[in-house]
Formats: sequence, C-alpha cells, structure tokens
Amino acid sequence: MHQALGDRANRTDELVAAGPQVDMIFKPGQGALSLRAAKLWHLLVQAAGSEIATDRLHWLPLFQLYQTGLGHMTRDERFEAIRELQTTLVEVKVRSPKVPGRIRVLSGALLSHVERDEDDQDGEFVWEFSRALRAVFANSDHWAVLSKRAVLAFGSRYSLRLYEIVALRVGLDHKTSEMFDLEDLRSRLGVPVGKMKAWADLRRFVLEPAIAEVNQLSGLKVAYEVVKRRRAVTAITLSWAQKEGRERAATKRELDGSS
Repeated sequence: MHQALGDRANRTDELVAAGPQVDMIFKPGQGALSLRAAKLWHLLVQAAGSEIATDRLHWLPLFQLYQTGLGHMTRDERFEAIRELQTTLVEVKVRSPKVPGRIRVLSGALLSHVERDEDDQDGEFVWEFSRALRAVFANSDHWAVLSKRAVLAFGSRYSLRLYEIVALRVGLDHKTSEMFDLEDLRSRLGVPVGKMKAWADLRRFVLEPAIAEVNQLSGLKVAYEVVKRRRAVTAITLSWAQKEGRERAATKRELDGSS
C-alpha cells in the first residue's frame, strides 16, 4: 500500500484506488455515489496519501480542496456531497484474516467522521475514513491508477464507475477482458434497484454512453460483446486496451479543451 501511494506522491495527475474499493457493491436500493460525491472521494483519498489506512483524522484547507476541481459547485452542493460520503453504505470482499481461502465481507460508510468550517476561504475540512475502508486500504495488494483529469472531466457517474472497474483490471497481467453477469454489472455500476431491468435500456442509457465517455476522456479503449442464453442477453464481456500514439494525443487535446 505505502509503495503504491508513495510512488505517486508527486504525480499530481494520478489517483489511486484500492482493488476491493473499486469492486465494492453498493447497498441494495441505494445506488452508486453521485458524480460529485465520487469525485470528492477520489480527491480525499489522494489528499490522505500514504496515511490513508491510519486511524487518524485528515485535514485540508477548504480553498485547496475546491481548487482541485470542485470549485464550480455551489456551497450547498459541496456540503451535500460530503454528507453523501457519510451516509453511503458499501460492502467490500476481502480475504479472511483467520481462515485461508475464506472471504470476509466488510461493510460501512465511506467516511465515519467529518468536521467542516462554514467559511469557504479560511476554513478547513477534517475527515476520517471508516474502519471498514481503512482495513481495505491496509490489506489491498492491487491498485487502480486513474487519471485525475479524466476523473474530474467525466459527466456521468456510470462513466466514472466503468473507468474505475476497467482501470483496475488493466494492471492484471495477460488479462484484457472479463465477463460480467448483467445483475452483477448493474450492482458494480450502481444502477438503482428496479431501474434499467431491460437489456435494451441498460445498453442505451448506461453502458454505451459510459463506454463512449471513457473512450473519449481516458487513456483506455473499452468495448463489449453480449453473451446470450436462449436469445436473452444474460451477460456481457468487457474488453480493454491502453491507448497509444495518436489516440493518446487526441485524448489529451480533448481534456485540454474541457479544462
């Protein structure tokens, strides 16, 4: 953990996310984080750095936090994003510390404690990661590396979630695709329960727009193929690759234009 975070301490455009955190499943009926809250979450993880798993409070001047990409939000929107991180319950799967081969499920909010000054100019923001999330950070041996500029540029929460999911898997040797059951994919993307139940709706309103935005703004290329059983789509296979050369240059120009 310390190595993964320490290696990127001076790389201002790189964000890291623990593997179990990226693969977290949201509480049924709750849905994923809003786009604002998800972006704030990544900024808080970056600000905590190598102390992320420590049982301690972290702090950041509010003006500095807002300069990192949240400055366009209204004050109420910023405070609502903070509240969302305190009330969103997630579940993550980790290896059991006692029984080899057994999986343990940890659940908790993302943030367990928050203090904030109402003065946006001279105040500060203080927070503590929940015990469950600190355990995830401490025991993770696999991290996703994300472009901060891409994260802050996304206009859809589904795009950001897809980017996190694929970026985590890009780091796995000899793996360029993975099959996801549709229900599992809905949970990972944070689609609200009861929504987008038809494959046509999931494809049209969630998957294809998310893939298009990831391909437009990130250094990755993502595609999918459907998996059918008796004519019904039951799963999809996501595939990915790193952009190179002209494609990377085109993405940089796109991000420069959206800055």
